[in-house]
Amino acid sequence: MDMYKAISDLVTVNGVTGHETAVSGVVEEYFRRFTDDVWHDVSGNTFARIGTGRPVVMVIAHMDEIGMMVTDIEDNGMLRIRSVAGVDPRVLPGSEVVVHGVETLKGIVGAVPPHLITGGTDAAYKMDDLCCDVGLDLKRVKELVRVGDIVTFALEAPLKLKNNLIAGKTLDDRALVACMFRCAEILASRKLECSVVLCASTQEECGGPGAGVGAYSVEPDMTIILDVSHADQPGADSLDVCAIDKIAVCRGGNIHPKIADMLFDAASELNIAAETEIAMGFSGTDADFVQMSRRGVPTGLVSPPVKYMHTTVETLSLDTLDKTAKVVSEFIARITSDWEEKLCLDD
Repeated sequence: MDMYKAISDLVTVNGVTGHETAVSGVVEEYFRRFTDDVWHDVSGNTFARIGTGRPVVMVIAHMDEIGMMVTDIEDNGMLRIRSVAGVDPRVLPGSEVVVHGVETLKGIVGAVPPHLITGGTDAAYKMDDLCCDVGLDLKRVKELVRVGDIVTFALEAPLKLKNNLIAGKTLDDRALVACMFRCAEILASRKLECSVVLCASTQEECGGPGAGVGAYSVEPDMTIILDVSHADQPGADSLDVCAIDKIAVCRGGNIHPKIADMLFDAASELNIAAETEIAMGFSGTDADFVQMSRRGVPTGLVSPPVKYMHTTVETLSLDTLDKTAKVVSEFIARITSDWEEKLCLDD
């Protein structure tokens, strides 16, 4: 599978938290390449099942993205915007955006230039300092844009860098949705003693209720969450980051220790380097909701590290992404009839 093509198909459609319909259509198209058992739920999650019987292993990657919303239209036709889950105003000035109104409009995020600022320019921009300019007068803007319309970063395919790195918007977490496709491709050629439910979840960027609803309906016996972690980058504490060429397996208070052990075993079997990511409390991923579903779900979290998270130049290694898919697929392929014993915490 061409991972870059899949990622490009995913990131060039709108899917801001709570508005994932367009990207869900892309996910369904890819899922149907591997199975006919594809469905949606009322929260907008998109599922695909491979295999039958128990245990049921759920693999989740969220398909929503950070973005903005129009909150006001000024008399000069400028749009006031606010973050929808996780947009850092420091990265917005000079950004190319798309306003998803009655028509799709290209725009830019502008701010008062430093030449016109009284009292210095040391302070970072806040949302109130910014406006979205689509180049139209007030009358035309009001015909095409409404308060509540979604604004995304420009819908562009990732930039290809050296060493098989890519950089672009929404790699958190569309790159891991593409990773699920790769898992499906690998598992199609393996004999499994379990069924696998792949889930592209909604609303992770506002806390993860989509995955919680999805896990409640599927009732998995165990779940693997695919999400990004932080890669080593300038200014970051070494304790908070992982090497970009290694997969990160999480250990923490809401991560099942035996699931983490099994993920490390799968990586070792494939001679793939993996390191430990520490989550001292909640992980800030879909794992937080899923592991509390119904009577509790043993949950693991595995990630390719990403630089510059929640910017328009999120950067990751396609090689590490493929390693992630191989490790998760190996984890699933190694599940046998003694799975309950392996998950037992008594020893």
